[in-house]
Amino acid sequence: MNGNIQAATWIAAAVLLAACATQSGIVPAGDGMFTVSRQGNAAWVPTAELKDLALKEASDYCSSKQKAFKVLHTKEIPAKPFGGWPEAEGLFSCQDN
Repeated sequence: MNGNIQAATWIAAAVLLAACATQSGIVPAGDGMFTVSRQGNAAWVPTAELKDLALKEASDYCSSKQKAFKVLHTKEIPAKPFGGWPEAEGLFSCQDN
């Protein structure tokens, strides 16, 4: 029973984190590179979670093109006092398999 409660707690936390993020979508950056970003809608949203969500979106994008996903650069920006929600950005490319 404890395992079910713990699993339900983790699932609820993941849903809440996903609901607390704004996404940019995939944006072409030139020379076969793309950017993706996520911004938290609250100061308490961890930048690592935002980065994971953004990179998952990027990986899914490359997979949909039957290409391999390659991370070129990531950046995590923590929340700032009195404004500025946490953010994560990624630069990536989709390469032939």
